Amino acid sequence: MLKVDLHLHTKEDNYDNLDYSAKELIDRAVELKFDVLAITLHNEIFFSKDLISYAEQKGILLIPGVELSIEKKHVLLYNVSEDELKELKKLDDLEKIKNEKNLIIAAHPYYFGSSCLGKKLDKYFRFFDAIEYAHFYYKFFNPNKKAIITSRKFHKTLVGNSDSHNLYQFGSTYSLVDSKKDIGSIIAAIKKGNVEVVSAPLSLKLFLKILFFNLNPKKIFRKLF
Repeated sequence: MLKVDLHLHTKEDNYDNLDYSAKELIDRAVELKFDVLAITLHNEIFFSKDLISYAEQKGILLIPGVELSIEKKHVLLYNVSEDELKELKKLDDLEKIKNEKNLIIAAHPYYFGSSCLGKKLDKYFRFFDAIEYAHFYYKFFNPNKKAIITSRKFHKTLVGNSDSHNLYQFGSTYSLVDSKKDIGSIIAAIKKGNVEVVSAPLSLKLFLKILFFNLNPKKIFRKLF
């Protein structure tokens, strides 16, 4: 089983004001014994040869990914090309890139930010390979419950991710994927449902820290998601 997190942000992301680099994230992943990561900046693929090499030396496989805003809704895409990204203007356009090599995941679909798919996931479910189970929840507040219901309704894989915007968020929710350690095999395994979500509710202290620490309240949901 591979320890995997496919939704991560770093300071290379122009959308967010973060204080740790992709290499620092990889170093932390080694400490937490991760096998596979995807760094998913907003609206751009960040996947340099230098970073791939750095990760490989640490025993980490990187999967190219992006958190793309389509019709102002966030969609996680993996192993896609720049040319494929240019085709995506509407959610309907996801059909153009749905193929064996790519992976399409609904990001935190039922949270309260305007970037979340919400009811649109029911409309466009056929274009998605999986649904995200996000880390940001407390025992009395868990929008992921709806994600579980939808995943069962449409027979979609549930994938646990941290959506980290701080290093202390990383490792709280992740996936164990039963697969060989290469991009094609991992994507195929996720589509087949060979995934176990590992997650636990945040403590109230950590929940509130993530909610308010170093965040502008006016932009809090934009920052979190």
